[in-house]
Amino acid sequence: MASADEQLKRLTDPSLLDKIDGLRELNISEYIPLPQLVVVGDQSSGKSSVLEGLTDLPFPRDSGLCTRFVTQITFRRAEKSSVIVSIIPSPAADTTTKGKLNAFIIDDLTLLSGDEFITVLSKACNAMGIPAPGQPLVPGRSTFSDDILKIELSGPSRQHLSIIDVPGIFRTPTEGVTTKEDMARVQHMVKSYIKDPRTIILAVVPAPVDIATQEILSMAEEADPLGQRTLGVLTKPDLVDRGAEEHVIDLVRGTRNKLTLGYCMVRNRGQQDKSLSSTSRHDKEKQFFDNAPWSTLDRDRVGIPALQDRLRDLLVDITRQEFPKVKHEVDKRLLACEQKLKFLGPARETDDQQRTLLLDLAAKSQEITSHALDAYYHRSSLFRDHPSLRLATRIVDLHSTFSTDVWLKGHTLHFSKSTMRKGNESAAGPSDDTNSAAEPPTNAEPSPTMDIPESTSEINEPEDPKFSELSDVIQGPWRCPAPKQENIFDRIESMYRNSRGFELGTFDPSLLPIIFQQQSKKWDGLALAYISDVIRVVHSFLKDLLSALCLDARVRSNLLASINDELLERYKKAISHTKFILSVERNGTLLTTNHYFNDNLQKARVERLQNALKGQVSDIKFSSGNRKMVSVDAVISSVPMGNIEHMVEDIHAILKSYYKVARKRFVDVVCMQAADHFLVTGPDSPLRLFTPSFVHRLSLDSLNLIAGEDAVSKRTRNVLNHEMKCLKAGKKLLRG
Repeated sequence: MASADEQLKRLTDPSLLDKIDGLRELNISEYIPLPQLVVVGDQSSGKSSVLEGLTDLPFPRDSGLCTRFVTQITFRRAEKSSVIVSIIPSPAADTTTKGKLNAFIIDDLTLLSGDEFITVLSKACNAMGIPAPGQPLVPGRSTFSDDILKIELSGPSRQHLSIIDVPGIFRTPTEGVTTKEDMARVQHMVKSYIKDPRTIILAVVPAPVDIATQEILSMAEEADPLGQRTLGVLTKPDLVDRGAEEHVIDLVRGTRNKLTLGYCMVRNRGQQDKSLSSTSRHDKEKQFFDNAPWSTLDRDRVGIPALQDRLRDLLVDITRQEFPKVKHEVDKRLLACEQKLKFLGPARETDDQQRTLLLDLAAKSQEITSHALDAYYHRSSLFRDHPSLRLATRIVDLHSTFSTDVWLKGHTLHFSKSTMRKGNESAAGPSDDTNSAAEPPTNAEPSPTMDIPESTSEINEPEDPKFSELSDVIQGPWRCPAPKQENIFDRIESMYRNSRGFELGTFDPSLLPIIFQQQSKKWDGLALAYISDVIRVVHSFLKDLLSALCLDARVRSNLLASINDELLERYKKAISHTKFILSVERNGTLLTTNHYFNDNLQKARVERLQNALKGQVSDIKFSSGNRKMVSVDAVISSVPMGNIEHMVEDIHAILKSYYKVARKRFVDVVCMQAADHFLVTGPDSPLRLFTPSFVHRLSLDSLNLIAGEDAVSKRTRNVLNHEMKCLKAGKKLLRG
């Protein structure tokens, strides 16, 4: 008889066991192992007789009447006796089948006789779509089902217990009843139920046979190598050969077995015992074990009542031990599902869902782009995690680098510091400016002795696969050479001599544009390299921004593909406008209204005259004071003797003055128009392409092509949603 503590234990644990049964009904066991007792054995092991003794249910014993699905038998203590039969659909069942099976219920019984039990099994088989007990195999129709038949037995004398019965394994198919495929399927069912670490395995084996030959014990050992959760149940002790009893007794005593839970022994009903009540059956079993040699065994190891107590205690112990872990794993699994769904992004099966996804993405994209252009990097963590999104900073750096490159390396030959050919220092000498070469001073010009750094705006690196789609748009690798170490006056004289005509006292008007074109011929490469770099930065920004905002690689790829053609057109417009500016500046009319041109030219001419009059100045005393004077003869003698030398110096002064003004204007126009307007801030810049209005204009086909989910994603989402639904229901149940 159970002690008071044991009775209290049994009375206080039904709530935990009910919750575990509830989790099983929700198919939580599909995702998380649950504490359970699973009865396994082959069709000739006496498993049905053991179940009948444990449950008082008249399980069919004939091989042709064996159950073809898993059966969950649950005992509940209640004031009134009742029997409720239902079906738990397989997790793999479709929605229609699940609805049909969930609607299956038999709740108008108080007891189940043998005939009534067969009727219940037949109805369940019909609902599951498999042959009923005793029915022949139907070609093309499954014989076994993955659905679970649930039988709840309630009554005032019931002790809470839940047992899961798995169909018995068999080694040889029965013609017209089972097949080789059925044999493999049942083995798979058994293995799938006993593999979980929270499962207590009740391995039913006949006592008269050598346990070393029992396949079910081999399967149990494979699932439970240490034998810590396997309880052996020996049946048919009355059939043990005389003299072999000691071997069986040694098993029960634990002297020759490696199962931690050991063995129990029960006596099966015989054919003549079918009509006996449960009480009579237990009495007859007790009488059997009271006789030698079985009377030497401990009473808690023999008989159905002792087995019931042991199973109940095992289930309570494992449930108490594992219940906190089950709750934790439900929460952990639920969080994992949420993260996986988050990675998949919002659902997008319908047109509205797809458009909403892209609208949200476009709005967020424009918001981040606006912050990037305003350099408001503190307004989003994306700028911290993705430095390439700091667009304004990267563009400003390119502007500065381009300006410096054109200043330092844009001219073919160095201009002379001197305005006169005599004493020309274009081939050697210090620069007008000795400060840093990073930014050109207002009136500074680089000299041949200045340390000219490598350009950072040029495309000197190998082609990046990231920009392979731009290969037909942007300029390829190009390195700008430093200005040549050649006397500029000699070059001007050579070009003057090769172009002069019959003009008197002047030079051919077409000469200056030709010389300017030669002096600025590197502008093309520098400008196209610069605008190509701006395109690469903008393109990189767009791709990196989408990668940061859109986690779905398929949507991201499809979206980029959908806007790629228009992006390339907008990039081409920037390239085209850069070429237009180059054409105007280098091949058009040399024109400026900038007063700095006349100021610089005048300064150069005055400087040339001053240089010519050096040493000719005299101090003359007047009544008002000393004055510096130059004689008329000295002024006349300062005029160059040769017309060519005069022309060369004058052309150099004009070219130098105009080049400085044109260079600054050219850099500003390229930066403002080709780069800023066409690529960055203009209304038709690539940054303004992916907007909510673009999404609204998409056709349904384009919408589905970009944002529609592929079959794998849909299936994954459906599986995750179903799992989350089960887990949330389970979490709610555990909190109740």
